[in-house]
Amino acid sequence: MKEGRRSSMRPSSLAREVGVKISKETVEQNRERVIDTAARLFRERGIDGIGLVDLMKAAGLTPGGFYRQFKSKDDLVVQAVKRAYDDMSADLGRRIAASDDPLQTLVQHYVSDYHRDDPGHGCSLAALAADAARHDDPVLREYFGNIVTNYIGLLTALVRGPDAVAKRSAAIAALAEMIGSVVLSRVVPDQILSGEIIDTVSNDLMARHAPSRSAPTGDTKPTKRPKELPA
Repeated sequence: MKEGRRSSMRPSSLAREVGVKISKETVEQNRERVIDTAARLFRERGIDGIGLVDLMKAAGLTPGGFYRQFKSKDDLVVQAVKRAYDDMSADLGRRIAASDDPLQTLVQHYVSDYHRDDPGHGCSLAALAADAARHDDPVLREYFGNIVTNYIGLLTALVRGPDAVAKRSAAIAALAEMIGSVVLSRVVPDQILSGEIIDTVSNDLMARHAPSRSAPTGDTKPTKRPKELPA
């Protein structure tokens, strides 16, 4: 009888173990869904443009579960910015690695109508840098600083310049121009002017930094092509 009771307990114990495993997987899936949703909505509406209740509803979850997954909204903001950067970095990295002209690929993808019209899937710097500057969360500010540093590193490898110092300076200027053009193109109501901003900046960057097409082949150094964005 004792042996029979022990045997009859095993399915129940197994069910509990399976239930715990499923529960942990569900919690992790829900957390990922919230981060993905926040990454999109924060870029579309701003950090303070959506509350936690509406954000959780947009993720298809009840608001009560938020604090079981995140310490605070600031914690979620950092996770969402990381997710947004990682996703865009992976996309740009693939495009650059497959391109014969990495700088042109980067500029034309970043400074574009597509990027202007889809902030929810675009660069966090263009969408949220102003919000982050007003936030007092040092972790968020530090992470945005890392994003800026990484983009400068990427652009330094792609722009033209007589030496490392000149290339870094040109990269900083190019990054500011790229971000500024997207921000301005989004804020102006005149679509003609918006498109003019995009086209002017894109053409200007390529004219100043693209490898010379007319130079003899032997005098032209190949453009460095990073396999992925700096980590």
